[in-house]
Amino acid sequence: MRARGEVLLPLPMRSDWGPETKWPSPGAPAALVAELAGHPVAGLPFFAPETLASDHGAVYKSHHFVQAATTLGVDLLPARAMRPPDKAACERAFAGIQSLLLELLPGHRGIDVADRGADPEGDATWTPAEMEYLLATWIVCGFTDRGSP
Repeated sequence: MRARGEVLLPLPMRSDWGPETKWPSPGAPAALVAELAGHPVAGLPFFAPETLASDHGAVYKSHHFVQAATTLGVDLLPARAMRPPDKAACERAFAGIQSLLLELLPGHRGIDVADRGADPEGDATWTPAEMEYLLATWIVCGFTDRGSP
């Protein structure tokens, strides 16, 4: 059941995040949510999904993924091939990550040579752990706090 806890529970606060990044816990006292989670809760949205719309990538078709979804009670809804509007919210989130975060980072390669700096490989200094931390911090402090479009 470790997978269930990782999917359905909110992530812990990070030591260098301030009180403004704390999840507001609408509908439940913050102390109760923290007690159930076992840690102070970060401002990342959490929920128990009913349905997951996905593309046709190998990871979404794998036995392990399908079994995990079944165990969690999540219905899988494969999108039609080559139809991004079938999963518009996901496509929009990835577009936001691309245009609001990744394009601003040193080492970003862009979509063609004209978008690159003189030495993009030399500028690319992010480890996977640093990138995960940067993305999580940006989601909590930037993406979810920018208001409605």
